[in-house]
Amino acid sequence: MASKILRENEVITGYENSEIILWNWRKNEVLTTFPVPECGTIMSIATSLNNGPFVIVAGAENKIVVLKYEENQFTVIKEHEITNAGIGVLGLRPDVPILTCGGWDHRIRLFSFKYPEKLKPLAVLDFHSEAVESMAFSKRPLRTGICRGKTCTAAGSKDGKISIWTLYS
Repeated sequence: MASKILRENEVITGYENSEIILWNWRKNEVLTTFPVPECGTIMSIATSLNNGPFVIVAGAENKIVVLKYEENQFTVIKEHEITNAGIGVLGLRPDVPILTCGGWDHRIRLFSFKYPEKLKPLAVLDFHSEAVESMAFSKRPLRTGICRGKTCTAAGSKDGKISIWTLYS
């Protein structure tokens, strides 16, 4: 299961039955539901309000699904198949339109999100030895350390390691 705030008062939740539900959390009211069977059990959700809103969903299967939300309904605009099944975490960088995916195959995948309907692959990073389960982004360039002046992406894995990347800074 995964949850993410979409807009003010709205939270989107993905469930084990491959369904996403958009809730108005203040009113405790379901706004809409949408099946995403391509993902299997939904493990991660990312959202973008730029030209959207867009919702990116991934899970136990080997597909990333990009949905556009408008007029109280979701529309699939892109399905992208990756090599290995299992995506544990999705994240959108706050400074540039890049989607990052942490996989059960221990890899981090980067996609351009400039045109969500294309979801162009940019890179596959191979550092961890177990599933990548968390992702974080610096909101602005760092002031000190080896990454000074650069924006960083950090990934955490089941292997107990944290990798820090200065990608497309």
